[in-house]
Amino acid sequence: MRNVLTLLEAHSIIAAALAGPRTAPNKRIAVAVCDAGGHVLALQREEDAPPLLAHIAMAKASTVVVYGRPTTELGAVADEYPVWFGGIRSVAQSAMGMPLIGSKGGRPIRDESGQLLGAIGIAGETGDQDDVLGKLGVETAGFTTG
Repeated sequence: MRNVLTLLEAHSIIAAALAGPRTAPNKRIAVAVCDAGGHVLALQREEDAPPLLAHIAMAKASTVVVYGRPTTELGAVADEYPVWFGGIRSVAQSAMGMPLIGSKGGRPIRDESGQLLGAIGIAGETGDQDDVLGKLGVETAGFTTG
């Protein structure tokens, strides 16, 4: 059983996500991969992407680790229980120093046994396409997001 995601694997995941399809030719993204502790291993922002996208991608990746599920699932819960979400967002930030974000584009990175190795976060595309690119990056590199 493995317990660590390597820097080389993180770069492979990011390369596959960056190579994925876009909804429009002018869409630029940032991709972050963090380890199982929620700490960034690798981050790439396309040179003409807005700088804030890097921070959003990092927040999406760390949210997956803190919450333990894709950001899509957290977003659905946040929509249904906004007061609860506001509370856990505040606790995560103050207790762990990690933001929680409920928008699409954050996915876990798991090994073949289902162990969480880290997470990917993508920002800059539509939410649905951020999610597609994240899944593509993880699975192309030989991992699963399930």
